[in-house]
Amino acid sequence: MNLQDENKCQTCFNEVVFRCEACKADLCQNCVSVHIKMKPGNLHKIVLAHQTKVDEWKLLQVRAVIDSGMASLCDVGYRENGAFYTCSEKCKTIRQYNGSGKVIDCFNGGKNPLCLAASSNGVLYTEFGIRAVMFYSKGRIKHLFSTGAWQPQGINLTKLGNILLTLRRKHQSKLVLYNQHGQICREFQYHDGEPLFCDPWYIVENPKGDVCASDQGKHAVICVKPNGRLAFEYRGRKCPFYPRGICADSTSHFIVADPWNNMLHYISSCGEFICYLKYDSMDSPMGVSSITDEVDCFLVCEISGSIFNLKLNPE
Repeated sequence: MNLQDENKCQTCFNEVVFRCEACKADLCQNCVSVHIKMKPGNLHKIVLAHQTKVDEWKLLQVRAVIDSGMASLCDVGYRENGAFYTCSEKCKTIRQYNGSGKVIDCFNGGKNPLCLAASSNGVLYTEFGIRAVMFYSKGRIKHLFSTGAWQPQGINLTKLGNILLTLRRKHQSKLVLYNQHGQICREFQYHDGEPLFCDPWYIVENPKGDVCASDQGKHAVICVKPNGRLAFEYRGRKCPFYPRGICADSTSHFIVADPWNNMLHYISSCGEFICYLKYDSMDSPMGVSSITDEVDCFLVCEISGSIFNLKLNPE
């Protein structure tokens, strides 16, 4: 990605001169007054803009690139020994690849596969319109367990093998931890009487046991402690912020896909911005998954259909 492309007014795409720190909006000289009028109730803080500092970006090492042959990839999940799964919203297909990037299995994900989580003996996934966790292994698909009146969206596995789900029902959302038999172990829905989530999707547990979800409705990454208390909300540094896939590295920091702004956000386990991550030919990163048997390596699937095997370069 060309860093100069970031220095554009978010309203008219002319060259940026000012920035509203309160709204995280980059603006040209002509659009400052327009911006203030559009949001009259906001406490605006207009300052001179500065180009993104070079040290705010970190270049990732590209270890491999795989063309999935499928458009609209929405998630990727690492299994073991280089193998992984990915799913396509458009093709309604879930495929398994080996360490060489060759397709070794493929099946129809139903109406519309949403998110997936690879296990040691198959893959768990959620499907639009199906209020259940689905499981595929050795050519067979089955309903693992029902989620009642709730639509499951994001899914992942904890280090203990339990199942994390983000769930939505009408105007309610929550995060639920299930055991392997589909029994609820813990629910995360409120913090001090207020809803924690609006529309949570992708979800991950870091090595510390904190659980982090990307929330489309709140335009934020929301992290909760194992006891259910809110750890932090990260709202990005650019507006608009639509976080998608999320994974954790060996230090419990988080990597968040941001296809709207065509970047990856690297944030600490405390929710502090570390830097943006980039790689050559980045094109709308969507799903991310840690390569669990290697240090600081992860997969990124793009809406375009490409899958990147990446490594965080040492400082």
